[in-house]
Amino acid sequence: MNEQKQTRLKRAGKLLILWGVLHLTLLLAVYPMISAINEGMQQIIEQPAQKQATEQVSARFRSIMQTAVTLVEICLWAYPVICLLTGVWILQTRHLTGCVVGAALVCVSVPLGTILGIWTLILLRDAEIRTLFDPQTSAQNLSDG
Repeated sequence: MNEQKQTRLKRAGKLLILWGVLHLTLLLAVYPMISAINEGMQQIIEQPAQKQATEQVSARFRSIMQTAVTLVEICLWAYPVICLLTGVWILQTRHLTGCVVGAALVCVSVPLGTILGIWTLILLRDAEIRTLFDPQTSAQNLSDG
């Protein structure tokens, strides 16, 4: 296998880990602000309603907003975890399908994440690199090296 391809693959894995750490750090820095916005929204929603119809609409709105906020929080926390896992799996040459899915999801963060994700997808598409992820070939490469 071409040494240069292996070096690029390792570089992509390290960059994905760095990208995940960066996003996790930013999320931790911004999370108090997200919590404050969520609490402020809760106070606005929970103001006493004057009519029965308004109370029903308010209850539905509260439920929808709580679900939306929960989904956004899950996505915010999942993104850096996906970046980190993809980077680690690439460095370990494990879980090719997971690496491809992770690299595709990294593309969501425009523009740098898109560049990193597409570059990683191009690397993972290479036939020689794919053989590293095959369990039998990986065991054979380890015994040869």
